[in-house]
Amino acid sequence: MPRRPPPSRRRAPRQERSQATCDAILTATARVLVKDGYEAASTNRIAQEAGVSVGSLYQYFPSKEGLVTALLEQHRARSVADFEAGLVPLAGQPLPVAMRALIRQVIAVKRENPRLNQVLHELMPRMRQWGLSDVYSQRLFRLVRAFLAPRFEDLRPQNLDMAVFILVTTVEALCHTAVTERPDYLEDESFVEEIATLALGYLRPEPAAVPVRRTTRERTVRM
Repeated sequence: MPRRPPPSRRRAPRQERSQATCDAILTATARVLVKDGYEAASTNRIAQEAGVSVGSLYQYFPSKEGLVTALLEQHRARSVADFEAGLVPLAGQPLPVAMRALIRQVIAVKRENPRLNQVLHELMPRMRQWGLSDVYSQRLFRLVRAFLAPRFEDLRPQNLDMAVFILVTTVEALCHTAVTERPDYLEDESFVEEIATLALGYLRPEPAAVPVRRTTRERTVRM
């Protein structure tokens, strides 16, 4: 059975100074995870990196797990909020135009801090072990579904929920793999084009060409 999920915070900061302290601790958590990895990270090490006492850290975060959970929540919330904002001007755009713009946006998020993205991605299974649900992935699915719903009659898939799952999972997997294995692709516009071609081919494939049947005489002439 999964462990009881750790709370991300003991208490929410109410003053500007307290919020600044929380932000500094989370920024330090990101730096320590990138440099040392999850196993080597500790609350003492993070407090030292943030320039605060470990007691101050524990005022807001109950444990290392709580720190990591809060960092994941912060990172995912910002990414999904940016994605949602990017959807607004694309609502009336043709699907090929909108698809390329959305893929560029996903790549831009991955490119912003590739190592942190990699570390947080690797920690996602721990969240599931802790019994935490990824509410931000669920929100992302809802956003893409709302974007595709008005165009659904023009799409090939018959199950919109399944289509959203396949599309989002495929694009995320390709972009994340590029972060870890081919970071040069994140700077290459042709990578955007290839992913867009893949996605559009799934959603709205071109009709298959009808093979031309040659007459007996035509076949004889060619022999």
